[in-house]
Amino acid sequence: MKNAVKWSTLALAVAAGNGLIASQAMAEGEGFVEGASATLSNRTVYFNRDFRDNTAGQSKADETATGFLLNFQSGYTQGPIGFGADVLAMQGIKLDSGRGRSGTRLLELDDDGSAKDEYSEIRGAVKVAILEDTVVRYGVHLPENPVAYYDDARLLPNHYQGYSITNSSIDGLFVEAGRLTDRSEMNDSSETDGALREDENLTYAGGTYSFNDNLSVSLYGAEAEDFYDRYFVGADWTLPLSEGTSLSTSLAYYDTSDEDSTDGDEVDNQAASLSVTLSTGYHAFGVAYQQMRGDAGYYYTDGDIYLANSIQYLDFNAKDEKSYQARYDYDFAGMGIPGLSFMTRYITSSSIDTDYVGIDRDSRWERNTELQYTVQNGFLEGLNVRWRNATIRQDANLDGGDVDENRLIVGYTWTLL
Repeated sequence: MKNAVKWSTLALAVAAGNGLIASQAMAEGEGFVEGASATLSNRTVYFNRDFRDNTAGQSKADETATGFLLNFQSGYTQGPIGFGADVLAMQGIKLDSGRGRSGTRLLELDDDGSAKDEYSEIRGAVKVAILEDTVVRYGVHLPENPVAYYDDARLLPNHYQGYSITNSSIDGLFVEAGRLTDRSEMNDSSETDGALREDENLTYAGGTYSFNDNLSVSLYGAEAEDFYDRYFVGADWTLPLSEGTSLSTSLAYYDTSDEDSTDGDEVDNQAASLSVTLSTGYHAFGVAYQQMRGDAGYYYTDGDIYLANSIQYLDFNAKDEKSYQARYDYDFAGMGIPGLSFMTRYITSSSIDTDYVGIDRDSRWERNTELQYTVQNGFLEGLNVRWRNATIRQDANLDGGDVDENRLIVGYTWTLL
């Protein structure tokens, strides 16, 4: 009943918003409505993580939950300066959990460590478009760049509060800057002051320039207040070799330095990766190399980092760690089954600074296998089913020790506007 009440309240809020939109459209023109979009997404996740070393006193984390995400994005009022507003509403519902099995980060936890029955939140943002190619935004953010990226690896995405500006007035060039001041967890309806830690904000700026469809470069910088400075440079290049065959290369480099070395955190690090992928027909073969240098490992917060060996469980980001990847992808459209795809990869590493990390073994490895299918037509068209498997073998005192993990994810999105 409580869930029904929450979603009924949300429905009323959306209905009221639609009334406001309609009156705004009559007053200012139809851009606010014509450019609007609204989707309702559902994701159901079964998550099982087997801690084979039981280093944290827990043998496994095993939970099932379903989540709903309503994403409304308005268009802009007409004129050289257009105004708009966005709404992001989320709810996670427990389907299965229990004492000793919680901690998957699918669900919010009570003080005793057990999973709550549900959690929900509604966030919004206002935005202004200037001459269509410059957008100023204040409120909820789901940033997607090399130095600030939201995390959507569980049931619902985490998000940030803050303000930002983007510009795409020059053909091929996209630039942005922003300041993120509050951050939520993926499984928590509250927000914390500080984008990464309790006492800091994150300021970022950068952009990407596409020379053509096959070559682009990116340059970004970020400052976590009283914590670290970080710079990123990256390049992506695709070389067509023949019809249906191409060679893609991706280069990424991060330089992170202590902004305030007196706070006791060591984050000085230089991280680089190079990946090469040969795609031919329905097959893709890839290899990658990644290396860490500096006084510490790469300081990882959340979301995606643009390093080739940052994968399902590990990031291979320990101090001085070198890692190597081999990957294979196949699209089953080649066998007459469009929508079905397969991926497998193996990453192994060496040269971890065992004294700094406090471990005995300087190497580790992870193997991933993924099978994904999207229904192509019929009543269930668009339904996505995804199975992700990971096997991790490493020192018992490093990142949870040996782990076996399975995730089964079923998702569907309804287009409302």
